Order: sequence, then C-alpha cells, then structure tokens
Amino acid sequence: MDVTSTTQVTKTISNDKIVSNPGAELKADDFMKLFITELQYQDPTKPMDNEKMLEQTSQMTQLKTNQDLGKQLKNLIAKMDSTNQFNAINLIGKTVKTGSNQIVVDDSLDKQIYPFDLYFNDAFKEATIKIKDRNGDTVKTLTLKNGEKGVKNFNWDGKNDNGVFVGNGAYSIVADYTTNKGGNKTTQFGVYPVSSVQFDNGKALVKVGNRYIPLSDVKEVN
Repeated sequence: MDVTSTTQVTKTISNDKIVSNPGAELKADDFMKLFITELQYQDPTKPMDNEKMLEQTSQMTQLKTNQDLGKQLKNLIAKMDSTNQFNAINLIGKTVKTGSNQIVVDDSLDKQIYPFDLYFNDAFKEATIKIKDRNGDTVKTLTLKNGEKGVKNFNWDGKNDNGVFVGNGAYSIVADYTTNKGGNKTTQFGVYPVSSVQFDNGKALVKVGNRYIPLSDVKEVN
C-alpha cells in the first residue's frame, strides 16, 4: 500500500487550503480543527502517541478555561462600572477634594490669564485669598468683600503684589474668610461640592466648581 509522506501532505494542505489569520489569534475551535486535521493527515505507520494527544487535549481545555475566565472578568468589570456610576450619583451635595490645590504657571504657553475658582460654604463679610509659591510664601493677595455662599471665579495675571511676573511653577491657593455670623473659615482651590453628575460613554463625570471631572479624579469625600 502506498503511503503519502508527511511532506507531501503538508504541501497538499498548503496548496489547497490557505488560511488567513492576520491577528494570529487561535480560539478553542481553531485548536479542535487543527487537532482533527492532524488526525486526518497523520502517517498511518506512525499514529499519534497517547501522551501527545493528552497534551493537546489539556491545552484546549486550558484555553477554554481562560476564555471563560475572560468573559467572567468582563462581566465583573461591567458590574463595577455600574456600581461606580451609582456611587457618583450619591456624591451630589457632598464636598470632595480633587487631590490638588495648585495651578501651574507656564509662560511658554503664551497664557497671560490663569483662571481659578473657590467654594465658600457660607456667605461672608470679607475673604483674603492668598496665592503661594512652592515654599509657602505668599506672592499675591486678593481681597473680596460681602460675598454669597457658593463658587466664586477669579482670574490671575500671573503677577505678584508688585506687578512682577512670578515665574513658572505650581502655586497653591487658599482663602481665609469671616462669615456673616462672625465665624472664621478656610477654603482652598480644589475643594468643592458636587452639584451634578454627567455620563459620557458610560463614564461618570462629576461637576465640581464650574467644570466636570472624571470620578477617578475625586481623591477625598467629606
């Protein structure tokens, strides 16, 4: 009986069946097809040994397990995203910190105005706003009188109290204020109540001050 050599069989398969798989991704079905094809074209005088067959079967089982695990992880992530969105709604009305109370001055950006906002938890008689450098020294002082409770917007020209440009770097902003009831309080840039929640492509954005930020940017809830 004539036996077709393995080389000839390989050549026949290559000529007759051209498989395209640009992503080079093999799934469980692909392994099964390869396994069956190998059985069809094996040399009858050299049947597949049991050890190798068990090894390939084990590989297919492991692949199937990994695929099932991947699906379970995707479902878990989807559930966690839904939970995070629900948590974002619960933040409305609560005060949060964004993790930074600094603005960055960079004259290479041709930016002459540096806007910032502060949240005052009470109506106040007078507020003293201090812009400080990285050493904690006050470079600019602003005074505000008779303000209402809420978010106040400011524009800083990047200059100190003497009208000189302060230089590039990060500057923190804090404000001490006296309430209408005579109490003394402090607030800072980066601390705001959450006024609303917006969803963008399944991602929760919370409104702090006059802007929306990702929920992941919230570092602390008071």
